[in-house]
Amino acid sequence: MIRMLLVLVLLLLTLPVRAEPEVAAEAPKCSEGRFGPRHCIAPDSFVRDTCVQIEAEARLHGLPPGFLARLLWQESRFDPNAVSPMRAMGIAQFIASTARLRGLEDPFNPAEAIEKSAEYLGEMTRRYGNVGLAAIGYNGGERRVEGFVAGTGGLARETIDYVRIITGEHAETWRDTPPKGKTFSLDDDRPFLAACETMAANRRLSPLAAPEPRFAPWGVQVGYGTTRSAARASYDRLTGSCRSAAPVARLEFVPLDRRGPGRKTIIAARIGAQSRDEALRLCRAISRAGCICRAYRN
Repeated sequence: MIRMLLVLVLLLLTLPVRAEPEVAAEAPKCSEGRFGPRHCIAPDSFVRDTCVQIEAEARLHGLPPGFLARLLWQESRFDPNAVSPMRAMGIAQFIASTARLRGLEDPFNPAEAIEKSAEYLGEMTRRYGNVGLAAIGYNGGERRVEGFVAGTGGLARETIDYVRIITGEHAETWRDTPPKGKTFSLDDDRPFLAACETMAANRRLSPLAAPEPRFAPWGVQVGYGTTRSAARASYDRLTGSCRSAAPVARLEFVPLDRRGPGRKTIIAARIGAQSRDEALRLCRAISRAGCICRAYRN
C-alpha cells in the first residue's frame, strides 16, 4: 500500500504544472467616433495617441490644435486620472453635471473626454465668435461668458488668468478686439505632433504669456461708471479741483462684479498704488485738494 502511494505521488510530481494566468495589459480606451474617426488611447503609447487625437479632434471641430492642446494641458497636464478640489475629473476636467449634459459617460476615459471637450469648445467658438470666449465658457460657464459679453457680469480671477495663459491675450481683447489669424503654435520650428509629444513627455509647457497683474495692488477710487468711457468721464468731472493730486498717468479702470440678476458690472476709476499706506497717503492728498476718494484693495 505504501509503495502504491509513493508511486502515485511521483506521478503527480511529474505532471505538467499549470501556469499562473497572465495579467492582461490594460486595454486601450476609445472614443465614440460620433463625428469622425474613432480614436483609442493605449497606456503604452499614451503620449502619442493623445496628441494624435487632439490634432484630429481640433481640426474636426474647427479649433487650432495648439489651442486645444494648451487648454487640456492647463486643465490636467494630460493626466487622465486627475481630480480637482472641485471634483472636476479626467484629462478634460469635466464636473459631473457637465459630463452628463455633454453625454460623457466616463470622464476618466481620455479618448472620450478629448472628443467631448473638442465638440463643446467647437460649439462655443461658433456661438460666441472666437476661441478666447470659448475658453471663458469652458472655465467659467456659459452664463458667465454671456454676462461678460453683454457687459452685465465680470470674470473670476481664475478665469482671467486661465484665458491669458492659454491664449496669450486678455479676456477683454477676445471680447472687444479679437486677434485675427492667431495660430497657437506649440513650437514655431516644428509641426504640432512633434511639439505636442515633446511637451507631454517632458511635462512642461512654454506658455504664450504668463499671467500678469492687471492692476496695482491698491487703488484710490475717484469715479465710476457702467463702462470704461463713463468711468473716465466720472474721473474728469469729479477731480477737476484736485487733478494735480490725482495723476491720470496712474489711472486704472477696475471692473467690479456685482453679483445678482440684472446687475451690471461697475467700472471703478482708481489711481493705482503699490501698498495700503501709499493709497491712504494719496487719498489724503486728494481730499486736502478738495475731492472725495476712498482707498481699496484691488
